[in-house]
Amino acid sequence: MPSPVIEPLTSERLTLEPVTVEHAASMVEVLADPGLYTFTGGGPPSLDTLTARYAAQLRGPADASARWLNWMARRNDGGGLIGFVQATVRSEGDQPLAEIAWVIDPVHQHQGLASEATAAMMTWLRARGVTRFAALIHPEHTASQRVADRQGLRPTSIIQDGEVRWETPG
Repeated sequence: MPSPVIEPLTSERLTLEPVTVEHAASMVEVLADPGLYTFTGGGPPSLDTLTARYAAQLRGPADASARWLNWMARRNDGGGLIGFVQATVRSEGDQPLAEIAWVIDPVHQHQGLASEATAAMMTWLRARGVTRFAALIHPEHTASQRVADRQGLRPTSIIQDGEVRWETPG
């Protein structure tokens, strides 16, 4: 599969911007709520941590068979950043697989924005030949389970680091 070149995406209420190091300053506040880490562990990152993380994401993985695609989600109504979506794309057998994730600031949760952002990313990836999707979700994280379900992912019996692997059928 040719490596897709990341580009901005739009949906009804959101613009997904390819990550830049400059996003770090705004994202410190977006990711500041300790509640975001209830199911994933860890805690709010510092500016230095986010700057280093986004620089690493732009460099990409050491494994040349994978590609990292990371977007920041911004409201189209003039609001600021509200979260992110991301995909690690690799070939597994003869079909590309995207391992996806999403995070939305608690202030903007329960409005369907995670589903909207994830759908925009998945639509873009499908148009570039990605046919399979997977996500790791904590067994008690019902909001993320609903996002995955809306995108056609289903829970499997696979547990990785205490999280259930959800996959698209087939």
